[in-house]
Amino acid sequence: MIIGNRYEVIKEIGKGGMANVYLAQDKVLDRQVAIKVLKGDNGDDPLALERFKREANAATKLSHPNAVDVYDVGDEGDYHYIVMEYVKGRTLKQLIKRRGALPPKEAVWVIKQLSYALLEAHKNGIIHRDIKSQNVLIKDDGTVKLADFGIAVINNAVQITSKGSILGSVHYLAPELAKGGNASMQSDIYSLGIVFYELLTGDVPYKADTPVQIALKHIKNDVPFVRDFNPDIPQAVENIIIKATARDLNQRYANIALFIKDLNRCLKDEAKNDERLILKENDNIKFDNIQIANNVSNAMKKKKEEKTTDFFNIFFIIIMSMISIVAIIIILFIAGRIGNNTSTVEVPDLTNKTLNEARDILSTYGLLIDDSQTTWELTDDIPNNVIISYTPEKGSSIEKGSKIKVVVSEGTYGIMENYVGKNIEEVSKTLKELNFNVEKIGVESDKEVGTIISQSGIEAGDKYNPNIVNKVSFTYSQEYSMLIPYGTLGRNVDEVYNELTEKGFKVNKETINVDDLNDNEKAYGQGNVVRMNPVEGTFYIQKDDSTITLYYY
Repeated sequence: MIIGNRYEVIKEIGKGGMANVYLAQDKVLDRQVAIKVLKGDNGDDPLALERFKREANAATKLSHPNAVDVYDVGDEGDYHYIVMEYVKGRTLKQLIKRRGALPPKEAVWVIKQLSYALLEAHKNGIIHRDIKSQNVLIKDDGTVKLADFGIAVINNAVQITSKGSILGSVHYLAPELAKGGNASMQSDIYSLGIVFYELLTGDVPYKADTPVQIALKHIKNDVPFVRDFNPDIPQAVENIIIKATARDLNQRYANIALFIKDLNRCLKDEAKNDERLILKENDNIKFDNIQIANNVSNAMKKKKEEKTTDFFNIFFIIIMSMISIVAIIIILFIAGRIGNNTSTVEVPDLTNKTLNEARDILSTYGLLIDDSQTTWELTDDIPNNVIISYTPEKGSSIEKGSKIKVVVSEGTYGIMENYVGKNIEEVSKTLKELNFNVEKIGVESDKEVGTIISQSGIEAGDKYNPNIVNKVSFTYSQEYSMLIPYGTLGRNVDEVYNELTEKGFKVNKETINVDDLNDNEKAYGQGNVVRMNPVEGTFYIQKDDSTITLYYY
């Protein structure tokens, strides 16, 4: 299928309640893009169409390295679409599920990137309203991207939700929104604080059986202290989360710039002695359980209504689903998966299967993956998310309901290049984009200025983990420099000449007419330095066009 006479659809890569996302090839610019296409029924729904247009409008107003770029917006027949940057990588939620809690330094690095994207959005009057780890994308090079402005609000725009409804994930929901209030920059900051909490602990702060119960926890309770989970987290980092998730708006960060200011300070030495931030109790924070329940229930009901089609479509779907279920039962019966009373099965072949494919295969055998024992490893050549090994092995006879332990590839190792001889600034820029911490050590050398002389930390040919911040050090050539010493005048011109040239400086010797000298200069004597340029005591830097001139008679 070709959209807009230039975008060739390759495959579906995502589904949502309002739109589907496809990977496509831009035939004009020869690049891969992601296309969000409004679902057919929603095209006739004024509310859904308005939200879709809002997303396009919000995204096109925003251009930032840490926000997903929007390239094109259009409609073709019954299709309304947005063409966006295709981010090859994973969501932050997927990263957290695989790795668990991140080290404080890495978590701060991720949140900083999101903060700067949010700062740009807020500068343009855009409130995101749905900040959560599922809406954060991590590119293969480590760049963090804020995505999905589908329910964003633009300043001065009428809010398009009905009174008492809630949009956004309840796990990241600011208390004032749970009570039916309007979205603001501070509600975005609250959600970002919850994401920060999730990065440092590996999970969201509140769990419950219903969305209503979770919403009430956001209103009633302060977010738990992250240092109770990990005492090694700096107090200054915990204080940021405490302030960002304050239930009282007067005690929460007033804007994202103040949030960023504390982020930039929290890992510095000056913050090491910070004490825990204690928020004042505010008797004015009141809540109404019945009203909150109504708000969340209305929101859930509204989402269900947006997905509902007419009666005949539903009836048709039910009939087709029943036929499909019967067909599946027949196939499983023929295959021996059902209809026998055996309590044991053989472990199927999971070679070269992704984790989700393995789950689907095992489910047909009555087996499960042991998520608590799943481990992730970097490999030389096995793609990300593909199973490396599993136990029990293929063909083993085990009881139905048993769990399989799997080792899954976290992707391939990076191989460190040999950067000796290359320019330090170019290499530094390249490696910083790959999430490296680059240390540069300048030394005087006869090499061209800026040339890398040696590298350490990770040697050429060594493997490294591309999913963490790696450190590498380079020694590079600096410009020659020296303080031309006092006492040069009066010394033998040849001795001074040889001494300076051996150090790599360009030196000229020039004779001068004795009649052009003053009495003091004449007193230095014949064959000695009587005058020089630059003069004694000058801090001299050797450049291509600079020379030291020694005058003598």
